[in-house]
Amino acid sequence: MITAESILGNIYRDKGMKDKYKKMSSKCEAIRINRLESQRVRMRKTSDKGTDIALTLPNGSHMRHGDVVLLTDDKMVIVELEPEKVAVVEITHLHDEDAIEVPVRIGHTIGNLHRPIKLQDDRIIFPIQTDSEIDMFKKMFGELMHHLEVRADKMVFEPQEEMDVHEH
Repeated sequence: MITAESILGNIYRDKGMKDKYKKMSSKCEAIRINRLESQRVRMRKTSDKGTDIALTLPNGSHMRHGDVVLLTDDKMVIVELEPEKVAVVEITHLHDEDAIEVPVRIGHTIGNLHRPIKLQDDRIIFPIQTDSEIDMFKKMFGELMHHLEVRADKMVFEPQEEMDVHEH
C-alpha cells in the first residue's frame, strides 16, 4: 500500500501538472471517488491499475476532479470524480422587467433545499438523486417556467468554489 499525504496539483488547473500528465500518460492511474467522498481526508482506494492507496490528507482538504495525489518517476495517480445526476436550469426568456425577480426566486427555491450549485453561462446546475426531482422543481418554479428550461443530465459536478453551502 502507498500512502498519499497531500494534493500535489491538478491536471486541469495547473499548466505544469498538465504537461507532466501528457508526458506520463502511459504511467497514469486513476482513483474514482464520488463528490461526497471528495470531502473526506482519510480513505483507502484501489486505482484503475490495481495500486492500493491510502489517502491521509490534511484536515480541511477537498479533492477535485483531476487532482494529483501521487507523483513519482514511474507513476502518477489522479483523482476522478464520478459523474452524477444533476438538474440543469437554463434561463431562456428573460425580459428587463424580470431581470431581478426571476433569478432571485430561482435562487430562493434552490437555496431553501440547501443544494450546492454551479453557475455556467445562463445555467444553474445542482445535484439530484432521481429524475423525478425535475418534475418537483418544475412545480416549485411555477409561473417562472415560461422563463426556464429545466432538464436532467449526468456530469462530473463540482460546486461553485465561492459558494459555501451544505446539503441535507
